[in-house]
Amino acid sequence: MRVTEFSEPLIGELTQIEAEAFGDGGLNRWTFPVLIRHGAVYVLKCDGKICGIADIIKDWVDPGLAFLVNFVIRKGERNKGLGTIFLEKLIAILKDDGIKRLQLTVDPANKQAVRVYKKLGFKLITELSDEYGPGVDRFLYELELEE
Repeated sequence: MRVTEFSEPLIGELTQIEAEAFGDGGLNRWTFPVLIRHGAVYVLKCDGKICGIADIIKDWVDPGLAFLVNFVIRKGERNKGLGTIFLEKLIAILKDDGIKRLQLTVDPANKQAVRVYKKLGFKLITELSDEYGPGVDRFLYELELEE
């Protein structure tokens, strides 16, 4: 479900989930409203509660390219296959929206996430050294959505 309207409690919940996963690197109460208005924030609900978040932006140079800024399944809900299900749904939505390629970065040490991305067909493009500061490397993955 795409978030199109928001309130302080919702922003607080989204911020908490991202902080649990990404610390200071997650979106926060100042960045979520901007991304909801001008990008795309999707949530996965489990038993009426938010259990997953996907933050997406489109590329200015290549309108067929979208970038998955953050993707998280809430602690306590992981290892249940929800990440795969959520990402498959997002891919279908993005295809319907005319997106041709989806990129994301991931911590090379996050073996579980890398496994999910590879399973869904993402290909490793390159390693980005010091992407989020000195010593914070990321893998850049891409998925072709056209068939």
